[in-house]
Amino acid sequence: MHFAEQHPAPASPAHPAGQLVAAGLGLQGQVPGILLGAKGHRIAAVAAGDYHSLAVTDDGALITAGLDDDEQVSGIFAAASGKAVFSVAAGGFHSLAVTHDGRLLAAGKDQNKQVSDILAAARGTPVAAVACAAVHSLAAARDGRVLAAGWDGDGQVTGILDAARDVKVRAVAAGDFHSLAVTADGRLLAAGRDDDRQVSGILDAARGKRVVAVSAAALQSLAVTDEGELLAAGRDGNHQVSGILRAAQGLRIAAVAAGHLHSLAVTRDGRLLAVGKDSDKQVSGILAETKDKQVTAVAAGGYHSLAVIAPDGPRGRTVRVAFVAAHGPEQGVTLQFLEPEDGLDVRLYAGRPARDFAVREGVAVRTAVRRDADGGEEVLGTGSVHFTYDELTGVAGLDTRASRFPSHLTCTSHGGNRFTFTWNR
Repeated sequence: MHFAEQHPAPASPAHPAGQLVAAGLGLQGQVPGILLGAKGHRIAAVAAGDYHSLAVTDDGALITAGLDDDEQVSGIFAAASGKAVFSVAAGGFHSLAVTHDGRLLAAGKDQNKQVSDILAAARGTPVAAVACAAVHSLAAARDGRVLAAGWDGDGQVTGILDAARDVKVRAVAAGDFHSLAVTADGRLLAAGRDDDRQVSGILDAARGKRVVAVSAAALQSLAVTDEGELLAAGRDGNHQVSGILRAAQGLRIAAVAAGHLHSLAVTRDGRLLAVGKDSDKQVSGILAETKDKQVTAVAAGGYHSLAVIAPDGPRGRTVRVAFVAAHGPEQGVTLQFLEPEDGLDVRLYAGRPARDFAVREGVAVRTAVRRDADGGEEVLGTGSVHFTYDELTGVAGLDTRASRFPSHLTCTSHGGNRFTFTWNR
């Protein structure tokens, strides 16, 4: 077992941070090791490989555990030393990470140059998102280009590069022998092995829909539309496709994670769904760990699952608000809540830990999104929000009908008086 942690400067987490839970095969330390390393820390991002796990704390520290035969654990930890990590991806035997300033880090097995070539492709190019599988790696650059490297026997590298030519991409996902990408306008791209319709099937399911999230594993593909519909295609021997579709029927989905033979999905109100092979309790165990809890992030590995549980929110007329940038960290972008008559003047920086503040129901709270600019600040958008309060339940909410959000700003309620405002520009 190998695990480690470090504490660099703050990063920008992709999700509200919380407690890490894990279940499934743990013989290499991918479950007990990552839990031990994460103990006492607020976790913002997670990734699960075949036999190793990665986690990022809310202050950008990288935590690693599991099989390290190819330095997929110790190597990525060393590469991230002294750096603030934003997001991570774990493949069969290699790992990727993105720093706060967009630098790509990679370590692990490199027999198909899935490590060295993706590093070369990203040299000098800030990266926003990463994905990796058994023998290839993908990255979405901040300028919208797709970067890809590794085994290309089924066109999972050249095919996705061709599909993404002349379009801007903001998300990527890698199965063992296929690749997925989401364009800036929500169109799904896919290339690679299609024996189980993991490519053609997911493309058919997504036709005419706007996709906002994707995940891929060995031979299956998962996607989420802007309306919260779950899409799935590919090998279904353990009901990892049909089962997760049934579980999600009638629900609005926010996030997905595909494992080798199991699938995870998170509803918009934080409920975890899990279906598929359960030989090591990677399904039943993670469901037990998250029962009656609100989940903010998930990852599915070879035979284990990771999830982040949101902390309990404040009570009464106090709300806990986080502010994130959807397309990666943005330096100097802030969200301000202002109501001078109530003494409210709170400013949140994108990616920083959530803040608590008191609100009064029925009062329009002025909001403004700003960005640091030469010689001052640039106002990116203004509007207002109306918070509500239920005397009977003691729960604060948001009146979306009365609120007037600035353009490109959206809000997700996690229950427990917790909200995340997301800047989508």
